Amino acid sequence: MPESRRRGSRDTSSTETTLLGAAALAATDRARRRRGRAGFDARRRRTLVTVAILVVLLGSGVAGFATWLSGADEAAAEAAPVARGFDVVGPRYQPTAADRARTPARITPTTPLVALTFDDGPTPELTPYVLDVLAAKGAKATFFFQGDQVEKHPDIARRAQAEGHVIALHSYEHVYFPDLDGPRAREQIVRGEESLTRVLGVRPTMWRYPFGEASPVADAVLAERRLVGGVGWDWKSSLKGDFECPGADAVTRLVVTEARDDAVILLHDGGDAVTCAAPQWEYLPRAIDAVRDRGLELGVVVPTGRPNGAEETAVVAP
Repeated sequence: MPESRRRGSRDTSSTETTLLGAAALAATDRARRRRGRAGFDARRRRTLVTVAILVVLLGSGVAGFATWLSGADEAAAEAAPVARGFDVVGPRYQPTAADRARTPARITPTTPLVALTFDDGPTPELTPYVLDVLAAKGAKATFFFQGDQVEKHPDIARRAQAEGHVIALHSYEHVYFPDLDGPRAREQIVRGEESLTRVLGVRPTMWRYPFGEASPVADAVLAERRLVGGVGWDWKSSLKGDFECPGADAVTRLVVTEARDDAVILLHDGGDAVTCAAPQWEYLPRAIDAVRDRGLELGVVVPTGRPNGAEETAVVAP
């Protein structure tokens, strides 16, 4: 074979070999890329699956924790006492058919008025019952609250205020003022005044001494604080008071005996009266009905604005 043909044949073979080698390399590269993509896709799928599993596990954990927390909250709620406006540990009054059929009292300028006043409260044992009766009877009263009791039972004090009763001050604690020096007397008056003002949002204007016993040093503080002091009561008979626990009949008789125009009746919704047997409290609705049967109506005590030495308070229509 001529040399030229052999060289051409070798050249052709070389070219074909080169082309075949290039094709093989390209095919190998494509296969490698495919394997690379396949490996990447597999790794990506494994990653996504792992992430999904972690999300599910995390979600289950969160849900489980939330369920546990909810259960713990429910258990705590069941263990905790139920929140109420105020606790009542004494008797309550249920209006009678006569109470529900009652028509509002008609009070004219000539209607004789008597004021029921309650000292030493508010207490959960007695004050709610008194308020129940007054509401059922459509009557108002005057409460001489102690500062320490108002701090203990603010919601009961607020109920009395919201229902239109007159709230006055009976010192911070039930102390005997003739035994107190000036600083101690001032503390009892000012602290009591501040307690009522803070809880009720209204500064008291009237004052009644515990035990009804005044003192010169306390009188000076009352004048300085512009508190009308010395609000007393009418007690002309020798009958026992409610704080002596004489029973419902005896307390009813006291109220009716002392009831007259412009009279102020001393009663209690705290202090020693708390220790009396519950049936004694049946006196209150009976006494109100009996007073009205005598032609009197129930009023409240208010300051007159007159100077010391004159009548500083009066019984007026609510």
